[in-house]
Amino acid sequence: MPLFGLMVLSCEDSDDFNNVIDQVSCSDGIQNGDELGVDCGGPCPECIDGLDFGGTFVQQDIAGRPAVNAVLNVNGALRDAFNLSAVSARGAQDVISGYDALTFPMVFNQNIDNYFVGYSIDGASVSFQANVLGFDAEGFATFMAQTDALQLAAEGSTTYQSTDTWFTGRQLTDDVMDTTLLLLYGGPEGDRFNGTNGPMLISDGVGIGDRIFSSEFPYLEAPILE
Repeated sequence: MPLFGLMVLSCEDSDDFNNVIDQVSCSDGIQNGDELGVDCGGPCPECIDGLDFGGTFVQQDIAGRPAVNAVLNVNGALRDAFNLSAVSARGAQDVISGYDALTFPMVFNQNIDNYFVGYSIDGASVSFQANVLGFDAEGFATFMAQTDALQLAAEGSTTYQSTDTWFTGRQLTDDVMDTTLLLLYGGPEGDRFNGTNGPMLISDGVGIGDRIFSSEFPYLEAPILE
């Protein structure tokens, strides 16, 4: 009786562990195939030298100082609305999109008041008073709502806060939370809640430690070699 055998052969990409290899495209974010640049040239659209500011840009997140939104805007949905709003649309008369008669200065002001609930000094309840920038609660709330985008100091230092210079940018060594706490709880002299006149509330007590940041981009701390 004759015997018949069946042999099955399979081919596999053993080097890539059977992964599916994606086809080259003009939208994969890498330079490959016959492209002359990243997703341009060759079979793709022509490469453009320099920066191209044409087209329509869609804002995704405008918060230049996230701590402002995190501290003064405690509602998650309102935080998202704040990030998507234009700075020019955060005034006392600008109603938040999706909300009736609610503005960001109003929200910020209410949250500022809430931070003082239950605090007292020498048995007397306390509330927000003019801070180190000279703002009362309403003025401070409006100022922070409308100036969250980082400003640029054309002449002067770039800093979150340094002596009389405020919000002209931010360096890695700037203590964002201490600055925020100082603005919330510090009086004109910045010492109302300094641990002597009241509970320590103008600093979180966390510094940068012994880290040394580089002065050039990407401004990272030097690696530790072992």
